[in-house]
Amino acid sequence: MRILLAGSNTYIAGCLIPFLLQNGHEVICLARDKKHFMSQKKHEGAQVIQADLLRNAAIEPFPVDIDAALYLGGRLTQTTGFAGLEALSAQNFMNALNQTDCRQVITTSNLNNPKIQVADEILAGGRAAFTCLQLSMVIGEGSMAMELFDALTHHTTTVITSAWAAAQIQPVYINDVLSYLKNCLLNAATFGNRLSVCGPEVFSFKQMLFDYCATFKPGKKNILVLPALGTRLASYIANFLSPLSYPEAQNLLANLHYNSVCADTRIWDIGPQQYVSFKQSLELIHNQSKVSIPS
Repeated sequence: MRILLAGSNTYIAGCLIPFLLQNGHEVICLARDKKHFMSQKKHEGAQVIQADLLRNAAIEPFPVDIDAALYLGGRLTQTTGFAGLEALSAQNFMNALNQTDCRQVITTSNLNNPKIQVADEILAGGRAAFTCLQLSMVIGEGSMAMELFDALTHHTTTVITSAWAAAQIQPVYINDVLSYLKNCLLNAATFGNRLSVCGPEVFSFKQMLFDYCATFKPGKKNILVLPALGTRLASYIANFLSPLSYPEAQNLLANLHYNSVCADTRIWDIGPQQYVSFKQSLELIHNQSKVSIPS
C-alpha cells in the first residue's frame, strides 16, 4: 500500500514509519526541509516530499497513486492563533490530497476532548473517506506521558493536584496504537468514523504515578496532592524538568482535567488480538532503556 504521511516529526509518526515499512508498505513523508529530513537518516526506506503546509506555494505535488494518507501533525494547543495555523495547514494538505486517488485519510486526536478541532472538519470534507482515532494517554519510550512521569517524580516529593490525582485514565501502549493505525488502513468499517483507542485497564493518574515509580524509581512513594495548581504553571514546571516543550506539556496536563476512558469499544474488533497492559508497557520500556545504556 502507498501511504502519504504528514507530521513525520511527531512521536507517533516516528514510531509508525519504520513499523509500516517493516510491514511492506511504501511510505512517503512530507517534510518542511527535505534535505534536513534526509540528512538525519531516521527513516531509511521512506520517500520524502518537500512540503511546508503553511505555504501553499511551497508544497510539491503529491503522487497521484496514493492509497491512504495519515495526518498526524499539529495537535498541541487550542489558542486562537494556533487553531488558525492548524486550519490553514489542514486545508492546504487537503487541497493537494484532493488531486490524488487517495481513498482514505486518517488522523488522531485526544480522547474525550469536547472540542472538535477545526482541522478534523477540514479533513472530513475532502474526497477521501475520513477516519479519526481518538487516543487515550499513549505510553511508550520517549512519549510525552513518560516524559511527564519523569518530570513529576524528579524530586523527592511528587506534587500533583486533586483533579489530576482523581482523573481516570485508560492508557494504551504505543505498539497497540501502531497496530490500530495499520489495521484501519483502507478498512471500510472505519470510514466516516471516530473511534476511541484505549488499553485494557482503567487507572487513576495517581495510581499510574505509583506504578511508574515502582518500575523506574523504586522506593519513591511520596506524592503530595494539592487542591489546585494552575495548568500554565504546571506546564512550565514540566517544561523545565523535562524535554517536553511548553505547548506539549500544556496540552497533556490540560487533558488531566477530564477522564480518558473508552465508552466506545468498536475499535477492538479491528485491533490487535492481545493488548499490552500499563504495567507490562512500563516493564517493556524499562527493559528497552537498560538495553540502550552501554555497559
